[in-house]
Order: sequence, then C-alpha cells, then structure tokens
Amino acid sequence: MEDEIRPLLVRTPYSLLPWDPQRAKRSGIFILISVTLERFAFYAVVMNLFLYLNKEQQEAPIKTSWEPVQALTAVYVINGASYLSAPIGGWISDSLIGRYWTVIVGIVVYIIGYVLLTLLSVNGLEFLGCSGNCTNEGYSCSICVYVIMILIGCGVGCLRANIPPFGAEQVRAKGENAVRQFFNAYYWCVNIGSLFGIGILAFVEQNVANGFFISYIMATVALFTSLISFCCGKYYYVIHRPTSSAIQNVFKIIGEGIYNRLKKQGSIQGSPIFNQQRSIVAVNPSWIDRAKVSYGGSFHDATVDDVKHLGTTLAFITLLIPYWLVYFQMSTTFQAQGLHMRVVLNGTLESDGFQVPSAWLTSGDQIFILLLIPLLNLVVYPLLDKSNIRTTPVCRIIIGMIVSLLAVLSAALVEHFRLEEWENGNRIIQVISNTSYNASALPILWQIPQYCLIGTAEVFAGVAGLEYAYNTAPRSFQGIIMGLYSAIEGSGSFLGIALVQLTSSLHLDWIKNEKEFNQGHLDYFYYLLAVIQCLAIVIISVVVYIRWEPVERDPQIEETLGSSALHSEYYNEETPTGNAHLSNSDP
Repeated sequence: MEDEIRPLLVRTPYSLLPWDPQRAKRSGIFILISVTLERFAFYAVVMNLFLYLNKEQQEAPIKTSWEPVQALTAVYVINGASYLSAPIGGWISDSLIGRYWTVIVGIVVYIIGYVLLTLLSVNGLEFLGCSGNCTNEGYSCSICVYVIMILIGCGVGCLRANIPPFGAEQVRAKGENAVRQFFNAYYWCVNIGSLFGIGILAFVEQNVANGFFISYIMATVALFTSLISFCCGKYYYVIHRPTSSAIQNVFKIIGEGIYNRLKKQGSIQGSPIFNQQRSIVAVNPSWIDRAKVSYGGSFHDATVDDVKHLGTTLAFITLLIPYWLVYFQMSTTFQAQGLHMRVVLNGTLESDGFQVPSAWLTSGDQIFILLLIPLLNLVVYPLLDKSNIRTTPVCRIIIGMIVSLLAVLSAALVEHFRLEEWENGNRIIQVISNTSYNASALPILWQIPQYCLIGTAEVFAGVAGLEYAYNTAPRSFQGIIMGLYSAIEGSGSFLGIALVQLTSSLHLDWIKNEKEFNQGHLDYFYYLLAVIQCLAIVIISVVVYIRWEPVERDPQIEETLGSSALHSEYYNEETPTGNAHLSNSDP
C-alpha cells in the first residue's frame, strides 16, 4: 500500500530550514509593529463601545441611545464574532490562500468596518439608508450596527488565527526557546498597543468634543499603518504553502475509525507492518485506532495519533470557557459599573474636576501583564526549574482560573459597597460624554483590584493557553487549531450574552435600564459568574488529576512512522523540507 511507504502526516523538519538571524529579527519587527497598531485600534473602540452606544447623541442626525442590556449585547457581539470567526480564518489560511494573504484580507475587512463605524459616529446611519431612531426600538438601525460589529469581528478573527503562528514560524528554525521568546514579545506588544489605545483614545472619546469621531479616525489610520507595516516585511518572511485536505482528512479518519469499529475490523496480526511496529502498537486499540494502517485501516499511524491528540487538546481548552466569560467582563459589566461610580478625582463631586475615563481602569490589566511576564520568565520560572518544579501550561491555566475567580469576587464586593453608598444617599449626577448618569459617590478607583487580578490571571491562563494550543497543533493545520482556540474564547462572550438575556427573561432585574440601574443587583450577576468559574476549576482539576496525560512525542517513533503534516500532497520526495517553502521573494 502507498500509505505504508508515504505517510499522510509529514511534520515539517524546521531544523532543515536555513536559519538567518537578520531575517528573523526584521520579519519579527514588522509583524510586532503591525500587532501593536492593530491592538491600539481595537481596544480604542471596544473598551468604550458600551459608552458610545449608551450615551445620548442628541446632535447627531439620528439619536443613538441604547439601554444597558442592549449596549452590553452589542459589545458581546463584536467580541464573540472576533473569536468565533477565527476558525474560518484559520481554514482559509491553511487550505486556500496561506497565512500571509489571509492576514492582509483580514486587515482590509477590518478597515472597512472601521470606516463604516467612523461614518456612523458623525452621520448616524443615513449613509446606509437606515431610518428611524438608533435605539433598541429602531430595528433597521440595530441591524446595521450589528452588521458593522460583525464585519469588524470577522477581520479581527482572521488576525487572531494567523498572526501568532505566522510570527512563530519566522523563528521556529532556531528552536523552542525562540518560539517562547516570540510569544512573550507578542503578548508584550498586544498589551502595549492596548495600553496606549485605552490611555489616549479613551480619554479623547470621553472628554473631547466629537471625541468618538476623532478617536475612530485615529484608529482607522492606525489600521492602515498596521497593514503597511505587515506588507513591508514580505521580503523577509518564511511563507508556507496552503493545502486543501486538512479538515477533510480529519473527518475521513474519524469516519473510517467508526466504520471499522462497527465492522470489528482491524486486527494487528492482519497488518502487513505488524512485525516492524509491534513494539509501539497498542494492545487494546480505541475506535479511532481502527483507522491506522497497523490495524487494517488506510491512514498512517502518526496521522491518527495527531487526530487523537487534537481531540484531547480541544476538550481541555473547552473547559476554559468560564475563564473567558469572566475576562470579557472588562469590556462589558465592569464598564457599566464604572460609569455609575464617581469618576471625578478633584473638584466637587459633580463634573468640574478631572474625569477618569472608565476605560482607563483596564490599564491595570495591561500594566500587570507588562510587569509580570518578564518577572515570571526571568526570575520565577528559572528558580522553579532549578528546584525541579515543573510549571506546565496546564498548571498555569488552573492558577489563572483561580485568580480570575478572585477578580469577579472583588467586582461583586465593589458593587455591594457601591449600592450601599447609593442607598445611604451618597449619590451624584455626573455628565460623561454629554450623558447624565445617576452614580454612587464611591470613587471609580475602587475598581483597580479587579482589573489587576484579571491581568494576573491572563499572564497565567491566557499566555499558557496560547502556548499550549500552538505546541500541540500539527503544523499543517495550525491556523485552524489557533482559530478554534480563539473560537472557544469567543464562546465566553456569547455565554455572557446568554446569561444577560436569561436573567432579564426570568425577571431577576439584576441589570436594569439606565434610569433604574441603581435599583438592580449587578453584584448578584458577579456572584453567578463566580459560581460558574468555581465549578469549572473543580471540574478541570479533577479531570487533570484523574485522566490528564500530557502529549509527549517520541522522536524515534515519529522517525519510524513519519510525523505529521496531515496532507499527503505536502510530502515532496524532491524537497527535503517537505511542506516548508520560502517565499519567492526571500533573499
């Protein structure tokens, strides 16, 4: 059989790629500049989107004022779309046009969405032919706004699935340490971009006349610059060719495994390669093992093993959904909470002093990440390694989930004291971006601990999850796996939509309309999130303790069986580097 000679899975031997330090450095610089500018633009919009939709724009051609529940839903939509569209972006890159062109297409779609959002901020929706008030009752307007949100989200999704693995490919030839360093640099740039986006543009949006229009113009220009930076690095990039059968082969393996299991087919004694592989063939094969050549199937053993590892990886990262549910509170309920706290640091309690933009509090998240990443990687982890204490990604993920639980409990405690101040008569009416809010006199700085705890949790769970998904994914459909990881993140956003709508439909009135917001119980909503997160921590800890087995690859077995690329057409007998091809423009 051809499958016994030519494996369907051929892992790219990155060590055979020429290592050029200057090429890697320059390609990394262009990619990281692009990432920084893209995050600058993204967070400038998302972190204040609740305020933009919730505020009254009485001077605009069409009034835009959404109730808190509707504004929260729109924010959840843009976040959810940016994550759930990532698998599609990964599939497009792995199977159709490659990562380089998928990133370019994603940024172009992204820019179109920002141009429409900018026009919306100055002209309402007349340029789209929509009529009626842009409120939650304005059906045509709501549809148009959601279309813009989804358009932006799809552009972001293409980048989420492809920029991290594309950047890692530029340094992969030097080894795992270089890949780890790239991810650290990548996370640094993500948070530097978001820190400046929130720190500068959020202030403009909240304190300058026509602030949202000015901010959206600046964000759109940043995206154009990001596109230019990414394209300028093409001369230095290592670019892999796409293929067309990754997902198809996965389903074929699953289907054949089920079919052969039902037919009770696949005796190892009947395999023509049993004798040479008897030391590595399982005695009690699972149903998916029946698709292996060694059990009478038609797929190489390493191919099936990669699919098995893929299933384990997806099952594990699915348990992270409650963590991401808590994470997304930064751009939703934390913002709603902050707008109903005293934002003036000096002057009277009303509005003649300096106003702290509510989105500025998320800087605590970025600052903690920027401080903790070098501290952990340069001090803590090396000390633990010297003490023979393993800091596996799974362990760091669990630690991050525990810290995020503390974050949401901190938010609940702040909300309790905020409502207590309101009930005791310590109330103010403050004007934020031409909109009046009935707020508690409790200072907004009380929110700092919950944001810092979210940042700490992200250093552990966020970075470790990204590293785990990349390292366990076969190269040939790495974009799809990274996309699925992002989709699971986005599931947390849509779970947030479901919880907000569920509590409203049950008439629990935890999140009320703007006029009655302080008669609600946002703290109860936080307690619900804490219960969900606590259950997830217990489940994932039990699963890891009882059943978890880290994916360890034996180099000798891979050399015997042939390792993974998940595409038979990637194997090239005349090309020693398999499916790794440099760009035609490479020097």
